[in-house]
Amino acid sequence: MANTLPLCPLQMNSLRWLKQGRTLEEVAIIEGRSIGDIERCLADALVLLGVASIEEAILKIEHAQSE
Repeated sequence: MANTLPLCPLQMNSLRWLKQGRTLEEVAIIEGRSIGDIERCLADALVLLGVASIEEAILKIEHAQSE
């Protein structure tokens, strides 16, 4: 299924890693980025998804993927 959400691959991957219980530090290492890069990426993802928290973002992604 194609990504119909307005997120870039880094944003989607970061949210998926967090859903799996990874920390920001682990996500940064996995993605080869700084923690600050991941924090900015996630902040932008929340705005793009129109949600207030990482938990809401994960739920929105799960809902979109189940459609």
